[in-house]
Amino acid sequence: MSPTAEPWGVYRGTGLPGSSAAGTWPEPPPWRRFHNGPCLPAPPDDPYASSVLGDGTKPLPAAPGEAERVNAALALCRPLLVTGEPGSGRSALAYRISRELGLGRVLRWRLTSVSTLQEGLYDGSGRLGPLGTAFLPYRRPRVLLLDRLDRAEIALPEDLCTVLDAGGFTVPGAPAQVATDDDAEAAVALRGGAVQCHAFPLVVITTGGDRDIAPALAAQCVPLTLARPDRAALQAIAAARFPQGLAEDVLAAFLDRAEAARGPVVRRLLGALHLTTQGALASLAEERSWQEALDTVWAWTEAEQP
Repeated sequence: MSPTAEPWGVYRGTGLPGSSAAGTWPEPPPWRRFHNGPCLPAPPDDPYASSVLGDGTKPLPAAPGEAERVNAALALCRPLLVTGEPGSGRSALAYRISRELGLGRVLRWRLTSVSTLQEGLYDGSGRLGPLGTAFLPYRRPRVLLLDRLDRAEIALPEDLCTVLDAGGFTVPGAPAQVATDDDAEAAVALRGGAVQCHAFPLVVITTGGDRDIAPALAAQCVPLTLARPDRAALQAIAAARFPQGLAEDVLAAFLDRAEAARGPVVRRLLGALHLTTQGALASLAEERSWQEALDTVWAWTEAEQP
């Protein structure tokens, strides 16, 4: 691709609201077209996005291959399987996509070893869970985050294949109106208990590698591996989380320690910087050398590693 060529697809990887390509939303493949009836109103904005991404004034750079893989998942109506160490931005990617493309609140299903398919689809009262809500007929895809699927029972990924293939499911004995994961008070109408998507949701599946994903599900996904953040990425993360700015010598010193540390470092870095803004470093520096104070604050954050 020439240096001046625009990347293909609707997603650019900026994480900035409204920065996606206008009027280029991909048409689904003929074999992935589902509901053609009336669509539901656009979902609400995500109140949690700013706590995950910052205020958006200093967006994080896209990971290598991020924009291309996200656009492939959108164009093919297939899930995105995201791997990488903790702190590499696996879960945050769902919020970046939703914010940039204006897709509203991220539907997040925090998976455990006892999670079942029905739990994600609907509960005993017929209220739709995050997975079930994602398959309602919205004009634009909902972003659904299936966090740490490798922690779930081995049967769950295989069960998911049926719903992903069909683009929907049926709620047995469902009332005519059901609540959603967005709002327990508001309700949507179901005809015959059927839930069928209009735009196939962007399903972001994250895994920490504890266990291999079922081959049947992995074969449906577009894979994306996020690398360990380098110094530039760590500096961008710090700038996004601390827009008021930090002393350059302090930031550089903690970046040096983060680069040299083993294991996940993003949470440690942010923890050390937050303690610094709270006055911990200045207080320690009054009674010991600056380097010793830095090492002490950094050591305090070690327990924050997953």
